[in-house]
Amino acid sequence: MKPLFVEENFEPKTYDIDYAGIVSNQVYIRWLEDLRFKLIKEYYSWESLTGDIVPVIIRTEVDYLKSVKLNEIVRGTMWMENVRGPRYFLKAEMSVAGKIVCKSVQQGVFINKSSGRIIRIPDKIKKHFPKNG
Repeated sequence: MKPLFVEENFEPKTYDIDYAGIVSNQVYIRWLEDLRFKLIKEYYSWESLTGDIVPVIIRTEVDYLKSVKLNEIVRGTMWMENVRGPRYFLKAEMSVAGKIVCKSVQQGVFINKSSGRIIRIPDKIKKHFPKNG
């Protein structure tokens, strides 16, 4: 099983469709953020989203593999692949009818909002990766 795994179904809306009649690339970024939000709520804490220690994304890579159209249900999955030093690595896949249409890798860190400084990965997250730490 993948560590810190979440999944969600997304249904493209008319406003998600671009001039070519397919889901706009920017919509996938919103869906990634929805998945990350769910992961944080489930495995870290709701309070962390408004507290002084917050997770932030510092890099996103997306591979768009196949177009998605209106009325197709997109299954999004995300998990934390690894932690290394102060960074965490998220992977995500979007699929339609079992076929992957998009893959993503994100790097993130936790910061102290007051100081703006990067901090260590919280133990609540780190404990899922005993080899790293």
